[in-house]
Amino acid sequence: MDSELADFLASAKRLTEESVVWGDAMPLRIAYYLGAGHAPLQYVSSVRAVVFREDSVLVVRDAESHFHTLPGGRREAEETPEETLHREVLEETGWTLTHKCPLGCMHFHHLAPRPDDYAYPYPDFLWLLYAAQADEYVPGARIPGEYERESRFRPIAEARTLLVEQGHLMLLDAAVESRRNAEQHE
Repeated sequence: MDSELADFLASAKRLTEESVVWGDAMPLRIAYYLGAGHAPLQYVSSVRAVVFREDSVLVVRDAESHFHTLPGGRREAEETPEETLHREVLEETGWTLTHKCPLGCMHFHHLAPRPDDYAYPYPDFLWLLYAAQADEYVPGARIPGEYERESRFRPIAEARTLLVEQGHLMLLDAAVESRRNAEQHE
């Protein structure tokens, strides 16, 4: 790992680490972090948010019928993280965002040789994470994708029962706490 990425991760609070396999043959180690300074953009492949509306959180169901609370997606060249966040959440869910607050990141490390024609940072990449409020639903803005099947707001307690990964649960709890702190300071 290069020193710029190592310094960035050292500035954050590490929550947990998990190993996963994407698809049939892409083993990864994922470390979850809260806080951190400015991410080195050359490692940022995706930007996502825990999105709240009143006492509910936006839950996404994917093509494998797994649930998560991190809508968002791939960062395009020359796009700022916030531009990516707005575009991707709108395309995936139809919702615009307000009151965005940086939450942390997920650090992915490939555990296998670089796949042929792999166009993303390797062996390390980041997903930047925010906590945000849903602002306005824009009918027709959602672009049906191959992976995300549906999204809807669910009570936070219900959302917690749908999440499998410990890291995702810890991020949801951190986002709830961040939201609570922000409301107390308003």
